[in-house]
Amino acid sequence: MKIILLKTTLLLGFLSFLTGYTHAVDLDDLSGAAGTLQKGTQVFQGGEAATAVVPGATAGTGLTSVLMQQLGVSQPQAEGGAGALFQLAKSRMSAGDFTALSDSVPEMPALLSAAPAPSPIGGGGMAATFLQLGLTPDMVQKFIPVVVQYVQGSGGSAVASALQSALMGGM
Repeated sequence: MKIILLKTTLLLGFLSFLTGYTHAVDLDDLSGAAGTLQKGTQVFQGGEAATAVVPGATAGTGLTSVLMQQLGVSQPQAEGGAGALFQLAKSRMSAGDFTALSDSVPEMPALLSAAPAPSPIGGGGMAATFLQLGLTPDMVQKFIPVVVQYVQGSGGSAVASALQSALMGGM
């Protein structure tokens, strides 16, 4: 039980560092060992999901919401665009790197399935995919830094670097 408490405390400490939240662990009550994250009047009790936050996002905000807020795109466009980028990354990354990436993006399965099928017209690759979503081709270059920044906040710099290398190779 002490190992779990130590791991939980370390995890909450790391999340506190990333998000600016403070945490308190009730050592008298091991059922509360997951602790409490607090910021202002917002309180997230142990057992609730907590995610790392990228600048400009709020706690619990997923990649889809971050893209919508920062780029002004619709939910289907955010999901489809991110999914298309992740499909490209999957085809260019090692299985281990893509697993680490998937672990850092909780909504990965939904994003991958939201990506449009490759364009039968061909040519342009990602640009053609973004056109299917009603996005201009230049939006590809706007999505990439937002997605990479989100992954860095949730998965660390090594995962973000591998993603950026996969996305920028051949574009």
